[in-house]
Amino acid sequence: MFISHRALEGSPRHRMVVGTLLFLIMLLLGAVMTGEVLRDGASTLWRVAFAAGALSVYTVAWWCVRYWYAAFTQGRRAEPAPEPNFWPWALPYVFLLVVMIVTGVRQLMGGESGGWFALGFATVLGMPFIVVGATGLWTLARSPRRGSRTTPAPGPAEPPRPRRDWGPIG
Repeated sequence: MFISHRALEGSPRHRMVVGTLLFLIMLLLGAVMTGEVLRDGASTLWRVAFAAGALSVYTVAWWCVRYWYAAFTQGRRAEPAPEPNFWPWALPYVFLLVVMIVTGVRQLMGGESGGWFALGFATVLGMPFIVVGATGLWTLARSPRRGSRTTPAPGPAEPPRPRRDWGPIG
């Protein structure tokens, strides 16, 4: 579940609406997952999986409240409220990947061939993590070690240019 930065841009009122709607959706999803955890007759693995999913969804709901609060306080305080980081949005995605991998391996160990679909789908969904991780490792390997090279001292600063205010044109 990803939200583009473009969808979150706009006026503070628009951002409050987006944050409120996302909060309500995530709260409803978390309540449904919590209901599955509390259901009678569910296995322990089922309860643990839905409890982890509910916790990750509640974390995203908390992020939505923080986002809404940052939009609400904009212009009402001397210093702006800091924008929350986007890391909570990765939690449900990672949870889904883990569930798919565990389900696929469990099905394959039970002799069902449907496990290959779950593992393949998890691989396709996990590809962005693999690409980002490989790119980060490649960048770290190619970058020079810190402190091994000396940085040249900055040259003399250019004096500021005079400002010419010619007045209105016409």
